[in-house]
Amino acid sequence: MGALASCRFPFLDQWKKLADSNPVLGFIDAVLCGFSQIIFSDNSLSGLLLIIASFLVAPKVGIAGLWSAIVSVAFQKIMKTPAIGSRLGVNTFCAVLTGVIMGGLIYNEGISLGFFIFFGMSAIFCTVTNIGLSAIFGKFNAAPLGLPFGLATLVFMAAAQNMGFISQADSVVAHAASQLTPEDIAAWDGASLWQSLYSGVSELVGGANLVVALVVAAALLVSSRIDFLNAVLGSFCGAVIAMYFGVPNLPVVLGLYGYNGALLMFVLNGRAFKITTRSFLMNLIMAGMSAILSAWLSVSFGLVGAVYTAFPFSIICCLLMLAAPSIQGLEYNPPAYWGVPETVPAIKAAAESAEE
Repeated sequence: MGALASCRFPFLDQWKKLADSNPVLGFIDAVLCGFSQIIFSDNSLSGLLLIIASFLVAPKVGIAGLWSAIVSVAFQKIMKTPAIGSRLGVNTFCAVLTGVIMGGLIYNEGISLGFFIFFGMSAIFCTVTNIGLSAIFGKFNAAPLGLPFGLATLVFMAAAQNMGFISQADSVVAHAASQLTPEDIAAWDGASLWQSLYSGVSELVGGANLVVALVVAAALLVSSRIDFLNAVLGSFCGAVIAMYFGVPNLPVVLGLYGYNGALLMFVLNGRAFKITTRSFLMNLIMAGMSAILSAWLSVSFGLVGAVYTAFPFSIICCLLMLAAPSIQGLEYNPPAYWGVPETVPAIKAAAESAEE
């Protein structure tokens, strides 16, 4: 199976072919793709860069994400789930996201046996939930996207508080704030907007750090130039709407109102919908809308000591996918055709030609 990423590399398809013929390399490629599907790609090099980015956030974050990917892929192998879902990483990426996001928030005492058990269980929960929800959403030519990730953090973060791993409902903000200097959280200005923009990108692997953002940006460019622009535009729209409506400075600067916009643009702009002027404007509006949902969910989830993670992006995208048959002004592409935006038209044309 060749890579679906648009940016071609002489060794990438060779690596994929080797992975097809060697179970050990196939397992490694599945783990790499579990990370690369954070940006909705099966590019193994992008996955490697995102692993590096997660370790740059903090070693504990990288270990939690990598361990979650390994457990998820191993579980799929043992349970003999469809191999394509494992190799492409689509049944693994929610486990990875749960690992990297929760990895910086719990087990402050350090890595222990309990750490591996807890994250292993969350990875299995994500994997089963993703497979189950995919079966349901598949009947409507849609995908659950980040819903398994959101459900897992809702369950396991609240459980972690009851078990004493974390002590406060706003720990996600407190943890992320520890990565910033006092100058980073001053009154709004051009520097604050810039920090919000790159933090929205770096939060894809649970950080609020310029170096991490640059590595994530490299992973995006390796996979898809359109997705690089999607990340920038989505993060910008989410941050600007949050700023305009007076959301407190700190969570916006931390990227907590930008990364849902970036994820949303990945799905809507070139994957779920063909890029046109109409769809592009709608997608930008939806990216801004993710900030409204984030503001609402930050209050609602805070009441039960949970974090909203990717729920805003997932809710908006899932509703639009389900509504697609009734939206005549947009051309919808079912998840079966998704690669990266540059490859979706060719994948769709090949699939439709094979059906004729």
